[in-house]
Amino acid sequence: MLDCFKAVYGIRVADASDLFATQRNLLQFVMELGRDLEEGVFAQIGKGYEGARIERGGKRYRFVDYRRTTVHGLFGRISYERAYYAGMDGRGSYVPLDERLGIEKEHTPAMQYFLSTFTARDAYQGSLKHFHDIFRPAGKDLVSMRKALDMDYELGSRLEAKRQQEVQRVFEEDGSVALERPIEGTVAVSVDATKLREKLGEQVNAEGKKSYEIGFRDAKIGSVSAVGWDKKRGEAYCQDSSYVVGIEHADQFFQRLWVEMKRRMKDAEHAPMVFIADGALWIWDRIADLANPASVLILDFYHACKHLSDICKRLCGEETPEYWRQFKRWKKMLYRGNALSFIAELKEIRDGPQGCSQRDFLQNELKYFETNKDKMHYDRYVAMKLPIGSGTIESSCKNVIGGRMKQGGMTWSPTGADGMLQIRASQASGRLLDDFASTLRRAA
Repeated sequence: MLDCFKAVYGIRVADASDLFATQRNLLQFVMELGRDLEEGVFAQIGKGYEGARIERGGKRYRFVDYRRTTVHGLFGRISYERAYYAGMDGRGSYVPLDERLGIEKEHTPAMQYFLSTFTARDAYQGSLKHFHDIFRPAGKDLVSMRKALDMDYELGSRLEAKRQQEVQRVFEEDGSVALERPIEGTVAVSVDATKLREKLGEQVNAEGKKSYEIGFRDAKIGSVSAVGWDKKRGEAYCQDSSYVVGIEHADQFFQRLWVEMKRRMKDAEHAPMVFIADGALWIWDRIADLANPASVLILDFYHACKHLSDICKRLCGEETPEYWRQFKRWKKMLYRGNALSFIAELKEIRDGPQGCSQRDFLQNELKYFETNKDKMHYDRYVAMKLPIGSGTIESSCKNVIGGRMKQGGMTWSPTGADGMLQIRASQASGRLLDDFASTLRRAA
């Protein structure tokens, strides 16, 4: 192999620059070799001939001839011949080898998988460049933006179909889902949503130019995590997280979340669980359906502090000495589990001269704290070594969804958004390879 490489590129390494150039040549050499080997593999597979007459899905086909096609392989374009069948009724065609190998759309499975590991991490223009730098170093057989989009749409739809099959199996059939990285101790479940910019409708003017109505839709995300304890800092944290996402009604989304909980727990009906979220009613109204008698419900401490900050700004002015004095005092009060004392103080302010001009605002804030007071025993939660903040799900909104799908100027089609959400969640959960493999066609 080394002699072959030397014969093509030579080896002259006098400094770091030469070594770098040689290593890039090695990459190109290996990729060219990979393409040759891929073509050799296809030559060994055969052509998929199944006889002069065959039946498929109740329809009859006749063998026509062997036809050559070219598809995107992992290392470049691959050409091969395969048996081509035409419908006996004069309509439609069937190519057994392509169907058996999952190449109906002119790319191999490995090509789709490895490209998705790039496109799921960065915008298409940048991710394609990175993919080409590694798998197409000679600058040949480049993948178009349209082709990359089509592959992600198709993969995203397969992953979503897999998730829906799991939901159906759990809720309509035997109620089981295969365990995956089961959590032995306390399980933390968090839910949130973030808005995605989408094309909601297409219009075509007299000149045939397309325009779109742009709007925002909520992408919901849930995380299921193991709870750890940081002895040095004296606080709990979430680790080994997995994620579910969806642009759908909350009831459907919570079914998806329940499946993920069952996937991560041996006994979801009895396992110790903590649910952490902000004050959104669409979340808390449904958590009761997931909780068990051992569950603890916690209002995100830092979300509560954001409300404290807003109150202090209204009453004391932003960033004033009085603002900081009051904010720190109330924050400490909440942390020590004295939510009822804080609520009593806020009622006095609302009914006193200071709150006269802010009565409606203060009443709304009081409603928030009174609604959630039973989920604000933070001193007790810390003593139980439970997390009191939803930082895991907040960062998930930013990283799992926003980091890829809310970059400057990004607008998604509904199909593109749904597909990329599933790819991102699978990748962030560390299961993209297994998910991808499980959706491939297998021999009977």
